[in-house]
Amino acid sequence: MITVGIIDRDEGARLETQRILYEENEVGAHTIEVLFDIGNGRVDRAMLAPDILIVDIENQEPLIVEHAKNAFPKTEIIILTEVADVRTVRNCFRYGAVSYLLKKTCLESLMSAINITMNDGSFVSPSINRALIEQSFKSKKYEDLLTARELQIANGIIEGLSYKMIAQKYTISLDTVRIYIKRVYRKLQINSKGELIAQLTA
Repeated sequence: MITVGIIDRDEGARLETQRILYEENEVGAHTIEVLFDIGNGRVDRAMLAPDILIVDIENQEPLIVEHAKNAFPKTEIIILTEVADVRTVRNCFRYGAVSYLLKKTCLESLMSAINITMNDGSFVSPSINRALIEQSFKSKKYEDLLTARELQIANGIIEGLSYKMIAQKYTISLDTVRIYIKRVYRKLQINSKGELIAQLTA
């Protein structure tokens, strides 16, 4: 038996997910049992830990994935959502999700996604896969413009470090950090930290 939990603020979507789970009702030799179905996005450690947790991150922060992973460390997390933003996808994977499906195109593939996930694989919607590949290619083009040191400084910004922290990390002066930042901005033709993060991680 494979146990499943569902977190989705959209009641209609939760019912549709349950319909698919109950109608098909099995993955390989395993039957499906829904342990809980909630819409408030709150994860309680007292809940029984499911084998699979299906989460819609629409209208809530991707951090819900991290909270769920902390509550259920051994649970495999599948994102089932309409949110296709590449940065959000990356954050969900960073926080512990292993599969990502778009409702519009892959809802009927949910049972396949569960099967693949339970067998130590990952199921990612084709359009999301393509967006991730294109973003990686785009990021590499930007990275190729920068020297090794400029890239270190840029990554420090992306990690949320202050100029002072970057200076300490690489044992350089604060003024040197500022010089490198100006070079990075000029090469990437940007004017702010936000633009830097968007170009290298979007």
